[in-house]
Amino acid sequence: MVILTATHLHEIMKNRIAIINQKGGVGKTTTSLYLSRGLAQKGKKVLLIDLDPQAHSTLSLGIDPQEAMCGIHDVLLHRLDIKQAITQTEIPNFFLVPSHIRLDKAELELIHDPLGATKLKNTLKKLDDEFDFIIIDCRPTLGTLTYNALFACNMALVPCEISRYSLEGLYDLMDTIHNIEEGLANDFQFKILLNRFDSRKKVSNEWFLDQIAKHRNILLNTFIRVCEPLNQAHMTNASVLNIDPKCSGALDYQQLTQEILDLCQN
Repeated sequence: MVILTATHLHEIMKNRIAIINQKGGVGKTTTSLYLSRGLAQKGKKVLLIDLDPQAHSTLSLGIDPQEAMCGIHDVLLHRLDIKQAITQTEIPNFFLVPSHIRLDKAELELIHDPLGATKLKNTLKKLDDEFDFIIIDCRPTLGTLTYNALFACNMALVPCEISRYSLEGLYDLMDTIHNIEEGLANDFQFKILLNRFDSRKKVSNEWFLDQIAKHRNILLNTFIRVCEPLNQAHMTNASVLNIDPKCSGALDYQQLTQEILDLCQN
């Protein structure tokens, strides 16, 4: 159950972005990692919060969730101040709050708390002066953790593939955001990122773009193209920037970083 009070309504936040889609396997974690890294390389101080119990962002950054001293679950259950859960990555300006499978249990506890959906929002207030961007890698469900991310952010960035199932998931998420819009930030933005785009599939591309024609104003200009070096990076848990920094995937994520910077400066 989501309960809002007047103190939770229409607050303006500083560059907090939820990477979200209730459909799994659409590139949420990849987008979270490359956007965070790209912003850090632009000189921005970035915090990535892994809000998925699968902990893929945490693992991708070389941190074993089982060995981490603490994680976001400890923060949400008020066992720990969030500043104590932040760890420096190997990339300058790039910090992480790790995840753990125990986050599943934390979500079950938050469900029974009338203010459980706003725990993250309230705890992030103390970090706005410390970080230029806070990125949240969400789990692929529309539960209490996802509500926490939406209420805590002023942008939802939705990686979306060109498929009917992805489209249905997108519309479900849009309905959810419409239903809770009174609790969202006053400057909240909803943006769609086309992922694994293949220009050769003209019929499928035209069909998908026609389906979302009335929402073209929220479709980002950047498309993340199908890219073999990106696949190789996933398999080896490496960065595509180390494998082939001039491949289409690396260039597209650089363009995404700049587009997000431009959006956040407006």
